[in-house]
Amino acid sequence: MVTKGPMWVPVMQELLDRIVRGTYPVGSVLPSESQLGIEFDVSRTVLRESVKVLTEKGLVSTWRGRGTIVEAASHWRTFDPDLLAARLLHPGGEDVIRELLILRKGIEPVLASMTALQADDEDRARLQSRFDDLERWKNDPASYVMADGDFHSEIADISKVAIARDLFDLMAEPFNLARRGTALIPGGLQAAHAQHHRVFTCIMARDAAGASAAMYEHMQSAQDRLDQLHWSNDRLSLPDEAPRTRTPRQKS
Repeated sequence: MVTKGPMWVPVMQELLDRIVRGTYPVGSVLPSESQLGIEFDVSRTVLRESVKVLTEKGLVSTWRGRGTIVEAASHWRTFDPDLLAARLLHPGGEDVIRELLILRKGIEPVLASMTALQADDEDRARLQSRFDDLERWKNDPASYVMADGDFHSEIADISKVAIARDLFDLMAEPFNLARRGTALIPGGLQAAHAQHHRVFTCIMARDAAGASAAMYEHMQSAQDRLDQLHWSNDRLSLPDEAPRTRTPRQKS
């Protein structure tokens, strides 16, 4: 096995992927160290480190005399980045995005309201720059997806709610995937841009109530567009696109 970095990482990721897609169902016992060692051509030390990390993520537990058992999904560390990435690729991936969207509907209207109230001139200039990017890329779905994420992240930054900013970083991959899909729905990109414009206008006018209402409308519309995506038996079906390089965020 040729790897870059610790040898346990690709082993852990493959085992995690098998658990998520159901190759190793809940309550089943993972193959023995001897079997996995032969399959992956790695040492027991590498396997034990892989299993240790899976245990920390809540996917498995090890019992003397029984082996390593796959835990129920209710025990999994929901926000673990490796787990989120794996769940997106398999049946039920749409549920991950829908669950995260529920969180966004509860959080982002408040962040928009806070930003409208407390943004200073420098903050407003940064948000203007992010909205200018949305204007620039409004006819280019692949680029608009990245500018969309930057716009929402900027609002989270300006709100100065550190936990929200961390949550946005965590949600970046699943929501970029969803944005790529919804941007391709006829009229979806235009609707999203009009909603972004309303959010932006309210924030710049220091209209906290309006910013909150506009952001909630945007989140609800995103949920409606998400329901129009085609989910195959294996994963979300989207055409391949070359992503635009994301503009680095400025930390407040």
